[in-house]
Amino acid sequence: MIVVMGAPGHVGSKTADLLLRRGQEVRVFEHHRSLKELRERGAEVVTGDARNLEDLRKLFQEADAALVLVPEDVTDARFAATRSAIARTLAEALREQPVRHVVVLSAAGVDRGDVAGPPVGLRELERRLFELEDSHVLALRSALYMDYLLAGLPLIRSRRVNGSAVDGDLRLPMIATRDVAREAADRLARRDFTGHQGKLLLGPEDVSMREATHLIGSILGLTGVSYVQLPPGDVKDALLDGGMSDEAASLLVEMQLAVNDGRPFAGVRRTSEATRPTRLEEFLRGALSADGSDQAEAERGVRR
Repeated sequence: MIVVMGAPGHVGSKTADLLLRRGQEVRVFEHHRSLKELRERGAEVVTGDARNLEDLRKLFQEADAALVLVPEDVTDARFAATRSAIARTLAEALREQPVRHVVVLSAAGVDRGDVAGPPVGLRELERRLFELEDSHVLALRSALYMDYLLAGLPLIRSRRVNGSAVDGDLRLPMIATRDVAREAADRLARRDFTGHQGKLLLGPEDVSMREATHLIGSILGLTGVSYVQLPPGDVKDALLDGGMSDEAASLLVEMQLAVNDGRPFAGVRRTSEATRPTRLEEFLRGALSADGSDQAEAERGVRR
């Protein structure tokens, strides 16, 4: 049995799909959003809350492998504290109900001491899971998800502009979540890792926000689409208007500013082992097609 947390999200949903297609026994964790489709395809569904130890014990019972993550509720007024509580509960559940092979969704740069923003919570999660004595743990440290770019679609369509606090000319490593999901599914099925280790995952190219914005405009057939680097205060106000809590918005802006300072990708090197194949143009053309499922998902809100 393979457990998949985050099955409603970008990576979790694709991981569960791949495993089911391969004939694996899959158990998924249902929280706020229904997993009826996965249930109909043969997945076992456990309903619960990631903050509840008993729910997680039930989720991990007799599992051979598990994909774990910290869910992101950007409307939570206690965003950081909630993520920390989930990390503690996950570690405790896996200590009491051990799973031999655990893959954890993490982010590039969390192994650095100067990590900033939401990835701080992932650093805590890694640390707690790496303390488990009865589990082999593999942390997938991914670059920025290409899927996050789709959150700018409403503004691009309505005003032909995109913006954030990130320097528009700074070239950044990005990766498609389908490539992360493929890695997760492969490792969960093979269970070929031992000890506690991290694995960097990057797409095949570095792309700036300005380049990405122009590419989106071109694919949509829009002329004059531009990218604007916004003051941090304006970015936070926009995030608050979009429904984020004050704490979540502040942490996201903090992360964008850290990117401008050279974090979290300082020292990151693209190797054949770390590089995955999907280029940004390929991803965007698929996501922005008439039936691109990623587009609708992103416009509802980014989830892992």
